[in-house]
Amino acid sequence: MQLRAYNEEDHATIASWWQRHGAGVVPHSALPQTGCIAYNYEDTPCAAAWLYMDNSVPFGLLAWPIVNPDVGAIDKFKGLNYCVDWLTVHGKNLGYSSIAAMSAVHSMSRLIEGHDYKIMAKGVEVLMKG
Repeated sequence: MQLRAYNEEDHATIASWWQRHGAGVVPHSALPQTGCIAYNYEDTPCAAAWLYMDNSVPFGLLAWPIVNPDVGAIDKFKGLNYCVDWLTVHGKNLGYSSIAAMSAVHSMSRLIEGHDYKIMAKGVEVLMKG
């Protein structure tokens, strides 16, 4: 797996993943610059996620994890693991002592939990205005 920063040109691809998974599309303008995309060895994008970082307390939010519906399960798993690991380490290296994560998919939550995240709430709905 390889990782690179998310940029505006990636939004149409990621938006199509969200749509195909039945999720709402997060506007590019609402995504932080600390986003990443994992690519497999065939240079196919497999997964993406973002890290919001608060500017008043050392708290981050790992958000909008998503996988490419067209790649195999192993690439989805490895890609998302790579994104979660990198964003978590990146946030910690920047001094963010606490990072929360959100996921509406049980298996994705279990994967994130494997990175030493603890479940804080279940059955949460994410709402967005704008």
